[in-house]
Amino acid sequence: MFEQLNPYALSLIISALISGVTAFYSWRRRPAPGAALFALLMLAITVWTLGYGLELTCLTLACMLFWIKIEYLGIATLPGIWMAFTLQFTGHETWLTWRRVALLFVVPAITLVINWTNEFHYWHYRSVAVNTSSPFPLLAITRGPWYWTHIAYFYLMLLAGTILLWQMFRRSAGLYRRQAGFILMGALAPWAVNIAYMAGLRPFAYLDLTPFAFTVTGSAAGWGLFRYRLLDIVPVARDKVLESMRDGVLVLDMQARIVDANPAALQFLDRSAREVIGQPAAQILSRWPDLLERYKDVYEAQTQIVLDNELSPRYHDLRISPLYERRGELTGRLIVLHDITERKQAEEALVLAHDQALEASRLKSELLANVSHDLRTPLTSILGYTDLLQAGGYGPLSDKQQTVVTRIMVNTKQLLLFINNILDQAQIDAGKVELRVSSFNPSNLIETIQSTMSVLAQAKGLELTGHVASEVLPTLSGDFQRLQAILMNLVSNGIKFTKQGTVHIHIYQPDADHWALQVCDTGSGIPRQAQTYIFEPFRQVDGSVTRAQTGTGLGLSIVKQLTTLMGGEITLESEVGQGSIFTVSLPLQPIPEKIA
Repeated sequence: MFEQLNPYALSLIISALISGVTAFYSWRRRPAPGAALFALLMLAITVWTLGYGLELTCLTLACMLFWIKIEYLGIATLPGIWMAFTLQFTGHETWLTWRRVALLFVVPAITLVINWTNEFHYWHYRSVAVNTSSPFPLLAITRGPWYWTHIAYFYLMLLAGTILLWQMFRRSAGLYRRQAGFILMGALAPWAVNIAYMAGLRPFAYLDLTPFAFTVTGSAAGWGLFRYRLLDIVPVARDKVLESMRDGVLVLDMQARIVDANPAALQFLDRSAREVIGQPAAQILSRWPDLLERYKDVYEAQTQIVLDNELSPRYHDLRISPLYERRGELTGRLIVLHDITERKQAEEALVLAHDQALEASRLKSELLANVSHDLRTPLTSILGYTDLLQAGGYGPLSDKQQTVVTRIMVNTKQLLLFINNILDQAQIDAGKVELRVSSFNPSNLIETIQSTMSVLAQAKGLELTGHVASEVLPTLSGDFQRLQAILMNLVSNGIKFTKQGTVHIHIYQPDADHWALQVCDTGSGIPRQAQTYIFEPFRQVDGSVTRAQTGTGLGLSIVKQLTTLMGGEITLESEVGQGSIFTVSLPLQPIPEKIA
């Protein structure tokens, strides 16, 4: 396979193997920024190093010239690939348009053509020969004019890329600094050796040690790949985050000079980077003297500030953080401004809307209370006169007249119940429900409800019954008026949804600490899905305008709210077609009188 194998050739082949493995590993991670170009860079180094190693195994001029043409596939393309890689790795990939990339490889393409056709014009090498004065045959060349053009281009690209890496190395920290450092070290080694070779500082005549230096490049890159996740966590990602942040970021040194600012901060300051970087913060932020005075010596803070501009005040979250170098020494401050103006405006709008809603609710409650009060007075009068008519106070009534008076009585009582419910709901919403605790006889409570609601029951042909269990004390304590409201709503509902049968009121004592009001009916029952919302205001099982039963949907809501205010709870047992049982459980020792 080899015409001769010597230690130099073997070292170059091993170096090529290292570079090749690095290229393969990098290509597998090509989605990462810079990985694909880094793989191509290591491939170019592999071709150069392997070609030179195989050149050193040759004994004839023809063999040497063949391998040097193979070498130039790597030598000529390496500077262009290097420049493209460093641009992408350091965050300047926007420069890499197709047109500019093509321009990078104009000189390499010409170099390849001239090198491969040198025997026709001798622009690359003026002469070539075999040097036999060394321990093994080497190719001796006299450089032509295009060779120096290629060398100038090579050094220019290498220098530009190295400067980009040096800038990244200086501004990076921690893991990112090590990444940039390893690539920088890998770049400097072959550069230094090649400059020494071109200057004639070489231990062996005609032997170019530059490819040997790429062993250092491959090793450094390989160590960076495996030890510091070179292509998994890339420092340009951090720079991209900083550049794309909507928050303004300023970096100040120990002399309070601005040493860095992201685009959002520059836009906020309405200045360019050239006008800001290196200037005292006091000068750049002179529009806000109060801010400067308050935080000039502060190294750590988090607060909200208001900054006036030409249009309107802007609200910001201000964060000041100390910056330390690797040895823990304080080097400056990081200032982050997060604009929260829209959030503040939204909060203010919500507060305003809340206040407006409360005011509207108050006005609504007042209107309902006034209207209900104004309606209740004439309705009570109507009920009084109707009761006198029914009792024969104005003379006997015919059967037809009695029917009409009963219908007036039923509808008026139903309307009065609606109005009472609206008034109660308005008072509950306004937080003005008065609980007036007094002693009462439970039998009187049932009798009051029966006398009030019997007309409604009789109008539908229903029986309204009541019973007080023997274990119930003869005297209980509570708000008699509110207890009437609870029972009237429950009984009214029972009558409304029962076509035939009975509505029964039962008072009993379920345990030693509670007594209970229970209303049972033989009506249509309540579906299970409706039982989850039946106690909500204005909610009804059938809420359509064509429903068979009328009502506001407030009755059960008021029952639940009054029960809760009294320290009790309400439960419901119901099956469709089998009636309903509402149970209100209340403490024997009622809560003290209060306004809830």
